[in-house]
Amino acid sequence: MIKILYVLIAVFMLGFIVTMHEFGHYLVGRLCGIGVVEFSIGMGPKLFGFKRKGINYSLRAIPIGGYCSFVGEDESNSDPRAMNNQPVWKRFLTVAAGPAMNFVLAYIFCAILLSGFILAEYLPRISYIYENTPAAECGIELGDVITAVNGTPVSFDGSGVNTATSAIDAIAPEDPIHLTIDRSGETVEISVKRALVTDEESGRSAYMLGIAFGGRTYTFPEALASACGYMVDFTREMLVSLKDLIFHGSGAGDVMGPVGIISFVSDQVYNEKLYAVVYLIFLLSLNVGIMNLLPIPALDGGRLVFLIVEAIRRKPVPPEKEGMVHAIGLGLLFLLIIIITFKDIVRLFTGG
Repeated sequence: MIKILYVLIAVFMLGFIVTMHEFGHYLVGRLCGIGVVEFSIGMGPKLFGFKRKGINYSLRAIPIGGYCSFVGEDESNSDPRAMNNQPVWKRFLTVAAGPAMNFVLAYIFCAILLSGFILAEYLPRISYIYENTPAAECGIELGDVITAVNGTPVSFDGSGVNTATSAIDAIAPEDPIHLTIDRSGETVEISVKRALVTDEESGRSAYMLGIAFGGRTYTFPEALASACGYMVDFTREMLVSLKDLIFHGSGAGDVMGPVGIISFVSDQVYNEKLYAVVYLIFLLSLNVGIMNLLPIPALDGGRLVFLIVEAIRRKPVPPEKEGMVHAIGLGLLFLLIIIITFKDIVRLFTGG
């Protein structure tokens, strides 16, 4: 029962991302004066709906996805509000608005991620004490701030962590380490020796004190300023992975369809809770935005290519030819999804 709850959370997370994509099309389309036939949250049979200012709004049974259909989107229509009667720039902005909204959503959740979960810098404050180590037995407490190591001052910033670590490493294992600690305003002196600790999994042994430093997350202004850099780095990694997949087949076994993605997301949310929700909405929204800009027929990127060609030629590609290209692309896309989904289901039942 608990697992089903996390599967539902995963489904609604994906539905939210796709709905925001479609809302981008809807918002810019309306601003450009393009008529909207229906804006739907979800797919499949209609559960609830209403009509306002000539637009049908509906909530449908399958919470993955959604759509926004425009007047004259895929056929000629004499209505002056029809998409086919709009100048290229309006249609271009409307089509591009879907991926753009995914980038906006990714930016927002990246800022939340940085301000709530990612460390901006490490500080010489004890955030974790390992069991069965000298630190656990010598009186060190969580929250203690190291201000000096063997008389060497330690500043309360990122460089202070480096100073403390270097000073500790420079001391011979058999010699005591003299720590000066600030404990809620009180100065505490502790002398401790490192001990040889063996990792049970790897079997490796090393002299350890047994502490880990914590730090501070980004302030919200810092997060807003840094989010774009994080998005650029993640985008670069995604494009490199996509290039390796296409040209070298690298990571082909890790490609997932809707079933695999829902299974993966639900597992991550089950294990990591709120962190996974924020991180995955950021990552998946960024992924959806990037994938939709690829020049693939039936996706937004493919439609944008045709609009660019129309702008260069100063006349549209014949609708029947463009429609045929998108139909073939959509068919191939569905076939690929079916194949990947079959592999996802096999993987679930075999534990692969």
